[in-house]
Amino acid sequence: MVKRVIDFFDAALLLPLMTLIFVFVFAAQVSAATENARINRYVIAISANYGGDARPTLRYAETDAKSFAKVLGEMGGVPSKNVVFVREPSIKNLGNQLDILDEKMKRGKSQSGRDEVLVYYSGHADEKGLRLGNEVYGWKEFRKRIDALNADVKIAVIDACGSGAITRLKGGVAVPAFMVDQSSDMKGYAFITSSTQDESSQESDKLKGSFFTHSLVSGLRGAGDLSGDGKVTLSEAYQFAFNETLQRTEKTLGGAQHPSRDMNLAGTGDVVMTDLRSTSAGLDLDEDVDGRLFIRDSKGELVAELFKKGGRAMSLGFPAGRYSIRLERPAEYSEAIVTLQDNYRARLTHRQFAAVSAEKTTLRGEIGGTRSCESGDTIACSLDSLDHYGKYRVTFNAVDKDSEPRKGIQLGFFVAKASENMLGSQLSLIANIARKEMHGLQVTDIYNGVNGNFEGAQISGVMNYAKSFEGAQIASVLNVAKKNSKGLQVSGAINIASDSLSGIQVAAGINYAKQADVQVGIVNVSRESNVQVSVMNIAKKNVGPQISVMNVAGEVNGPQISVMNVAKKVEGPQMSVMNIAGKIEGPQMSVMNIAGKIKGPQVSLLNIAGKANGRQIGLLNICGSCEESPIGLISLVGNGVWSVTTSLNETGALGLSFHFGTPFLYTAVEGTRLFEKGSSFRHFDGTFESGLGIGTQFGYFGTHFELEYMFLSVYDRFRFSEDTKSNFHHRMRLGFVHRLLPGFGLTVGGTMNVVTEGNADKVFLKPLGEYHDDVKHHDHKGRIWPGFYAGLVFGRF
Repeated sequence: MVKRVIDFFDAALLLPLMTLIFVFVFAAQVSAATENARINRYVIAISANYGGDARPTLRYAETDAKSFAKVLGEMGGVPSKNVVFVREPSIKNLGNQLDILDEKMKRGKSQSGRDEVLVYYSGHADEKGLRLGNEVYGWKEFRKRIDALNADVKIAVIDACGSGAITRLKGGVAVPAFMVDQSSDMKGYAFITSSTQDESSQESDKLKGSFFTHSLVSGLRGAGDLSGDGKVTLSEAYQFAFNETLQRTEKTLGGAQHPSRDMNLAGTGDVVMTDLRSTSAGLDLDEDVDGRLFIRDSKGELVAELFKKGGRAMSLGFPAGRYSIRLERPAEYSEAIVTLQDNYRARLTHRQFAAVSAEKTTLRGEIGGTRSCESGDTIACSLDSLDHYGKYRVTFNAVDKDSEPRKGIQLGFFVAKASENMLGSQLSLIANIARKEMHGLQVTDIYNGVNGNFEGAQISGVMNYAKSFEGAQIASVLNVAKKNSKGLQVSGAINIASDSLSGIQVAAGINYAKQADVQVGIVNVSRESNVQVSVMNIAKKNVGPQISVMNVAGEVNGPQISVMNVAKKVEGPQMSVMNIAGKIEGPQMSVMNIAGKIKGPQVSLLNIAGKANGRQIGLLNICGSCEESPIGLISLVGNGVWSVTTSLNETGALGLSFHFGTPFLYTAVEGTRLFEKGSSFRHFDGTFESGLGIGTQFGYFGTHFELEYMFLSVYDRFRFSEDTKSNFHHRMRLGFVHRLLPGFGLTVGGTMNVVTEGNADKVFLKPLGEYHDDVKHHDHKGRIWPGFYAGLVFGRF
């Protein structure tokens, strides 16, 4: 019985035991097979900033090489021992480094694994090959050397001008983004270049690297993962780099850049370049994040840039650290700060972005802007390289031409011509021509021309032309600057600055500038200037003085001094024989002043203003609306006092008085005729008075008191003749005006009168009641009496 039980358990346990043993054996075999099938990946990163004496020195070739190797080390499974950096190599040195790498791959080659090598080059190249200093490593030899490397898969990434020539050796072409379904078990090669055979590859100071490598590295960090499986394949990385590079270079000075490729990979699947799961930290962009993203590390370095469409999440891999992410959309800028930690993936949504202002940039040619390689000016980079590494040359020919970047002196008996950037001097009899940028000196009898920016001096017997300049143009007839410039234009006839000139124009004829600091000539014309001195100045806007026989300006922020000044708007004084201003904030001083609106005094024989916030001082003042009382013989004020008073006084005289001015100060013009005694106010005798006075009102407008002084000349006959005699009448009047209706009122008051004999031998004016006192001082006779009057008032009072 016991034996049967034991047999039963033996049979029952035998099958599970055998199964368990089989599973362990299979797992061990799979593990061994996986270990044996491990991919060994190597990277050789080559950088060459210097490409020969005639070529500008690059700045970021080494930076690009390090960025490429870094992302493959962090996310592409390349151990640091398998990374080789080669800086500024000669052909021999590069060959030695490839031999050393080849030997290393031989020693580490496994029986069942796969060996991959990635060759990266950043530097100069042309249609002939890699430019390593003053040597040329031919495309055919370079490709042959890569093909000979002891690796199953060879991938070459070449970021250089004309690098597409290497793909043309076997029929490779520039194509849009591609996908390969079959490539990897894996054998073969892939050549990827940053541009086609006849294109330039460009680097950017803002990116601190090349457009292509920057886009490729961003794609390898996860932006190129189109399938969303957390892996970036070679095809996906190329597709992303192609699109981004083309988009970023379409509007650059170097023109659109089209990456190209030549691939021959046999196997299944695709070459996985990077795996996002292998990074210590990561960033997951939510589906609602939409726009162009700029990701910078804690040092402010731009580590990735990409355009993300909304509706699809995206994962990116970075080392742990603090990052700022800037999101740019049309007319919208925002930013988020995230800190990535090891073994953790941070999630970023659109709600975490906060609005920020747009980055301030300086445009090339802007007045006050900075032109430097560091600010992103590629021409400045080329000139800086030419200055440091270019060979100084002096040439002399009948027609001296140079199609290469030039440093030195060109002597052309007839013509000197430079087709590329130039540092130095051009001297000739007929013409000096620089097709691009030039720094230095041009001297000729007839014509100097620079189609780009010019820094230095142009001296010509006839004409100087520059697209823009910083320095001096000196010509007998004509100087022309098309774009923003800085310096001095001196001409015997005409100076033209089609755009802005931060400097001085001096001409014996005409100066024209869209904007100029100082213009001195016979006729100055400018849309905007600081100082104009000439016979005639014309400016749309002048921010300084205009000094001329005639000044005309739309807007002036300084004084106008001339025989005649005309301006739409003036912030400063106008001084001339005649001033005309639509609006002026400052004084007008002349024989005649006219202003639509003035904030300041007008001093002239005749002052006219639509609205005056200052005082008018003149013989005749005319003002539509005045805030201060004018001072003058006659002041006509639209919002002031203008009235007519007719009255009868104690001398039996009928008076007519006109008041002009303001309630605070008005002038009065008066005339009276005496009625003949005994005529019951029906006939006038020969005596009449006329005179001027000043007065003020107490009570402003309407019903009020008046205090007035009047000086009148009293004549003994109405018609003048040689025998006409006159007395002088001084009258102080205190009156009361009562407004009955708008524009109509009654006036009464008392007077104190003093009359002297004047040029007559007696005083003949007296009150009707003869209640006066006669006085005498030395030989002068006089008469004093108090008086009264009553009358009617019409007008504004």
